Amino acid sequence: MLDKWRQARQAIKHHWQLFREPHLPEREEAIQRVGEALPEYVKTPIQALGAHASGCTATYKSMAKCNFSCTACYLSKEANHTPPLPYEEVCEQIDEIRQYIGPGGNIQLTAGEVTLMPVEDLTKLVKYCVDNELSPMVMSHGDTFREDPDYLEHMMIHGGLEKVAIHVDTTQRGRIGQKKGDTEQDLNWLRDEFADMIRQARAKTGQTLHAAHNYTIDETNLDAVPDVMRWGLENSDAFRLMSFQPTAAVGRTRTGHITGRRELVWSKICEGVGAKLNRHTFMFGHPDCTFLALMFVVKFDGEMHVVEVSRDNEPLDRLFIQRFAHGSLGGIVTDNMTFSEQIVMSAGRLAQEPRTVLEVLGYCGYRAWTEREWLPRLIGAMAAGRQWSINPFAIVVHNFMSADELDTPTGQERLAACAFRLPVEGEMIPMCQMNGTDMRRELNLKAKLRLAAKRAKQKAA
Repeated sequence: MLDKWRQARQAIKHHWQLFREPHLPEREEAIQRVGEALPEYVKTPIQALGAHASGCTATYKSMAKCNFSCTACYLSKEANHTPPLPYEEVCEQIDEIRQYIGPGGNIQLTAGEVTLMPVEDLTKLVKYCVDNELSPMVMSHGDTFREDPDYLEHMMIHGGLEKVAIHVDTTQRGRIGQKKGDTEQDLNWLRDEFADMIRQARAKTGQTLHAAHNYTIDETNLDAVPDVMRWGLENSDAFRLMSFQPTAAVGRTRTGHITGRRELVWSKICEGVGAKLNRHTFMFGHPDCTFLALMFVVKFDGEMHVVEVSRDNEPLDRLFIQRFAHGSLGGIVTDNMTFSEQIVMSAGRLAQEPRTVLEVLGYCGYRAWTEREWLPRLIGAMAAGRQWSINPFAIVVHNFMSADELDTPTGQERLAACAFRLPVEGEMIPMCQMNGTDMRRELNLKAKLRLAAKRAKQKAA
């Protein structure tokens, strides 16, 4: 009983301190540093990079090989012959990322297929990220989780993993149960399996798990985007993010790239949602690089409604987003924090600028009025105890560049404003620079030569 009382006192003291000082100086310094490095022309009122976020990062070479042979792949031909990077060297990458992006920053654990590592090894990397105040997401095709159901839960329980991204589409080759000639609709059984896996992992561990669905788009599956988008909305309780990547002519991709068809891709997404979406709820770096729509998916009594955070061509919506990005809540960190910590920190920020409270309440009232056609029915379902849900949901398109775009004026502008970087030889470089040049191949070859030299030395000894 005494221990519980002490823990309660410590928790109260911690939350009170968080309320009084709801800022993370190191995080805010990282955001400011990134913002100062941005070209002036991208510093718009809805620019999140350098105002609300310090970007996204990734590791590489921790497990360069992959057991799939997809028609669209940014890996080099040498990837499957590249030895895994030693744990200590991956940790060095993570340390560089932590210094660059600050506490609470997003880091993708990716390379080739990282789940080909023993679960204990990948869990160690996840835990190293968490212990260093980063928010790791494991990027995977997901088949390892199907073969070993305990793999994902092990990372959650022993590593503190809270984010996973699972890639499913018809450009993939080598998946268990996937047949040649399958359409995207034919793969919905697989998507359903992964959605159930996410739900079960949460239920069994009692822990948070946010999931993203990745989807590569080429000429063969572009027209299927609306159907996949509708599946995503139906399963928004399992997957809170749908991420689309139009193919670029990089790596070992052997299918037609569609990097120049961003407008068509976005129109297909809007068709699936059934609404003209705002593709820049926030801007992350250059406007051509990332499209992002944030929304809530509301379900009750057989109805489903999509409520965008900031609708297209709605001045009041955009004004609120600008105030959110640059006002008292700008730069707030929610990753690696408990729900109570998030609430207390937000309350502390709002207490320092009471005007924001009125703005939030006023905007919520305005948006409730715009949804008045169905909102009373939702309230009725809630009051009657019938089933209902409101799930946050995001749609993102990552428009990676093909190799021939990098040296164009627009390509150089996009590289200068890149929000997605990784550490290479002491520098945080854009992901498109890694994928669109020979850099990835050269790094793979260096790793192979180093392994050969090590083996020769061991043999000589």
